[in-house]
Order: sequence, then structure tokens, then C-alpha cells
Amino acid sequence: MRAARSAAYQVGNIEAEMVRLLLHHLQRSANRRQSAMLLGGMVLLLATCGWIVDGEEGAVAALSLGAALSQSSPQMLSPEVMHRQFGVRPLRPQEWPGLHGLLGAICQRAALPCRPALYCLPDPHGMNAYALGAPEHSAIILTEGLLRRMSMDEIAGILAHEVGHIRNNDSWALGLAAALQRTTAAIARLAPGGLLAAAPMIGHMLYTALSRLREFDADSVALELIEAPAGLVMALCKLEQHHNASQPSGLPLRFLHSHPATWERVASLQWLAGM
Repeated sequence: MRAARSAAYQVGNIEAEMVRLLLHHLQRSANRRQSAMLLGGMVLLLATCGWIVDGEEGAVAALSLGAALSQSSPQMLSPEVMHRQFGVRPLRPQEWPGLHGLLGAICQRAALPCRPALYCLPDPHGMNAYALGAPEHSAIILTEGLLRRMSMDEIAGILAHEVGHIRNNDSWALGLAAALQRTTAAIARLAPGGLLAAAPMIGHMLYTALSRLREFDADSVALELIEAPAGLVMALCKLEQHHNASQPSGLPLRFLHSHPATWERVASLQWLAGM
């Protein structure tokens, strides 16, 4: 009887894990579809603005300008340029062997072609992390305050989230969206009125919606890359407490923020992880 109960318990656990993985897959697929729809909406908005200004030729010119702006030269990520632009210093493997080992394991699970360079921003009171670049050439910046105040499980969650941004090539996606938004705003100034008057705000709302979605998806990727999902949840809660930046509860205002509210991210993580 005990063996039968144990077998049934194991089968139940396997079924629960299969359901969790299916939900995870469906959520990521939905995120990709919505990202494509939002970018498509920004392209359509830009083309419409150009058409209002100068018909078909205006639409073509607007899209060409947006494409040209999105093809700006990639950001250099050498240690010298990183120090000059952001004031960061490299985190050497001999200085933080555990941190580099952790990042290596996360990148291996993520199947990144190249490991991101690690940098520290000398801000003992700040708690933040940033990802730059594409999967083939990238960097992660961690503030000194974050390294001091978070446990290794929490740092693992933060690193996995930033690796998620890199694996998803979010720098490219958000760079394209920013170029489309800037071009829309510039063309709207040519003939203000009607739809053109509202176009910059619509473009901004589409951009921030895309940014929020990419945050959710980076969280989702992070769950695939770490062994302790609770670490990422605790890291988010620490960041929220540190920044004391609860999102406004008003629904329209939330549409203007580039990051989801922490409680939304935590709820999503707990649902996907079965916590």
C-alpha cells in the first residue's frame, strides 16, 4: 500500500510538472505573439502618419526613416568605452569567482553563444542591474549596492533575468521600437491635428506596453535558468522595497510605465513556477 501511494505521488508530481511546463511554453508563445503585434502596431502607426502628411510617398518615406534610425551603429561594449560612458569597472573572475561561475552556469543553460562581460557600477547605495548588447556580444552591469545586499540565490535570479533580456535580443527589439516612436513623434510635428496630435502618445503607449511585455518574458526565461525561483521573487521584493516605487494603481497611468508593477511580476512568477 505504501509503495502504491508513493508511486501515485510520483505520477502526480510528474503530471504537475508537465502542466507547469506546458503553461510556461504557452505563456512565452503568447508573449512573442503580443510583441510582434505591438511592433506591427508601431509600424502601422508610423505609416499612417506619413500617409496623412504626404500620401503614399509620405508613408514610404516615414517607414524608410524609421528603418534608417533603427540601423544605427551597435553600441561598443569594450571596457574602455563602458567606463567612459557609464563609469563602470570590470568584475574580474579572480575578484568574484563565485559570481562568474554562477553566470557561466546560467549562460550554459540559456545556450548563449558568448558569456556577457560583467561590470560593477560603483554605487554603494543603488540597487540595479542592466543588460546591454545582443547574444553574440553583451554585457551585464550590477550596482555595488545590489552585490552587497543580495544573497547568491537572489543575484542568480537577477543574472538570469538579464540573460533572458540578452537571449531575447531585447536591446534590438526595444531599439527598433524607440526608433519607430521617435520617427512617429517627429512626423506628427509636421502637421499637428487630428490623429497626428495623438500619434506621439499612442506611440509611447505601444512602446511602454512592449517594454513591460519584454520584462515579463525575461522573468519567464529566468525560471528556465535557475534552480531556486524564490530567489528571483525575493530579489524583486528587495528592489521594490529599496526603490519604494510602487506603481500607481490607476489603470491609465500604468500604461505609461516601461516596467510592470512588482506585484504583477511576482504573481506571474509564482503562477508559472507553481509556487
